[in-house]
Amino acid sequence: MNPARPPAGALIARLDDIPNPGAKAFDFRAGHAIWSVIVARRGEDVFAYENECPHAGYPLERPDGRVVMQSGRYLVCSAHGASFDVEDGECVGGPCDDPLTVIAIAVRDGEVRLA
Repeated sequence: MNPARPPAGALIARLDDIPNPGAKAFDFRAGHAIWSVIVARRGEDVFAYENECPHAGYPLERPDGRVVMQSGRYLVCSAHGASFDVEDGECVGGPCDDPLTVIAIAVRDGEVRLA
């Protein structure tokens, strides 16, 4: 378990901080450890995944921090273009076999929290 991962109930983001449709990465730190999560919105639906491409272990976001969400439906790895369905994290194109790691969240009162 990554020591930087916050406990259940911790605030990840406010909904207003996430583009709709779109996605944004949020980093948490504990000493030298970093835990990064991507939160994506599409309408009223909100999804969260570990910010790590299962193919090569790279973060999904670009060096400028932007997360590419193509057609409001696919999260795209900035390193090599693998595409993942925003609804379930399944690989739908590019060099990947495994899905993104789903992060259980709860959305209430405009906040996204770890479940």
